[in-house]
Amino acid sequence: MASTDSARQEQVLSVALEVFGRYGFRKTSMDEVARSADISRQGLYLYFASKEALFRAAVQQELDTALTEASRRLEEEDVVLEDRIVAALDAWMGRFVGSMLASDIGNMLENSAMQLGDMATEFSAAFETRLSSAIAKATTETDRRQLSVTPEEITGMLHAVGKGWRFQVDSRSEFITKVTVAVRLVFSPFTSTTKRASPKK
Repeated sequence: MASTDSARQEQVLSVALEVFGRYGFRKTSMDEVARSADISRQGLYLYFASKEALFRAAVQQELDTALTEASRRLEEEDVVLEDRIVAALDAWMGRFVGSMLASDIGNMLENSAMQLGDMATEFSAAFETRLSSAIAKATTETDRRQLSVTPEEITGMLHAVGKGWRFQVDSRSEFITKVTVAVRLVFSPFTSTTKRASPKK
């Protein structure tokens, strides 16, 4: 019974995210979410005490999904590093491009009253840790020394580039194109393992 209830709640959160993405946070009502999720308004309030609580939960579920997918793409060792990074950045940020949800998430994350600051920081740090690890494994220390750069510095720069392009392009495909150029420019000086896929273990 508990698993059924959990699955139902996850489904409600997925629908809620779509509604927030369609109308934006301010214009979305609990009534609209309830109708879209085929649940009574009272039933929705049993799960979530307020629209803010619902949005926080929906965002957290989406960030969980995004981080899991980004991590999976980074772990595909039969794929060249550049392609893995582009896929990971797309999974982490590209999924929001072109949606009203993108700006609303940004506003909510920066609003301390919503208490999302820690959530944003933790998820962002987790993504950067995974990205840094993939870069460290696929590049040589010699190359990094010659370029005077660390995996963490490369990660920070690429994450910033992705964040910037997310709000400057109109489509997810355009985001991927722009990020691909940035990633190739970053790794063009590297001469060894970034240019070939690592064999599966």
